[in-house]
Amino acid sequence: MIIGLAILVGLVVYLLVSLIVIWLSVRTARRHGKSGWRSGLIAAAVMYLLVFWDWIPTDVMYRYDCSSKAGFTQYETLEQWKAKNPGVAETLKPSRNLNSTRNGNRERYQLNQRFAWDIIYTKHPLHILEREERIVDTKTGDVLARYVDFSTTQHTRDPHRFFDLKIWVGGQSCEASDLPEQIRFNGYQQSVQLLGSK
Repeated sequence: MIIGLAILVGLVVYLLVSLIVIWLSVRTARRHGKSGWRSGLIAAAVMYLLVFWDWIPTDVMYRYDCSSKAGFTQYETLEQWKAKNPGVAETLKPSRNLNSTRNGNRERYQLNQRFAWDIIYTKHPLHILEREERIVDTKTGDVLARYVDFSTTQHTRDPHRFFDLKIWVGGQSCEASDLPEQIRFNGYQQSVQLLGSK
């Protein structure tokens, strides 16, 4: 609440300063016999770009990534995997605790003796973060399913840099609030984890 109020006050002050700069620019240009509207337009563009320069490019890239790369993809059903690996599923036991290991930008959770759940974070230009989740057969390296989502790297609740205060930029997930693609991936991940326990 306090951060939101501070952002609102900051934007109002910025708007007032911008209007004063534009007014002074128009007035100075007219005093020197030049076009006031052209000078005012340039001043307005400069004041806009000082804070909002990344708004449109970030939104365009975020929407493009969401529409072309995000979502759930299943490369192999569990029945297909079982057919390729007869008798293996019955020998698997779910991991008792899902402790993760880190290797660079990859976080790995061992689901059972054969499968891992990898979460890979990739930073893109304009503060866009890609989160890719995979179900991997650790013996073959095959990816059975994956889920990709994008967000911006803002921390609006705990801001540490100016970008964190830009609440108008980007989003938290490509999906709507019910996250149907994430739910499909989670169901697949749980089915893989429980192989052999039935």
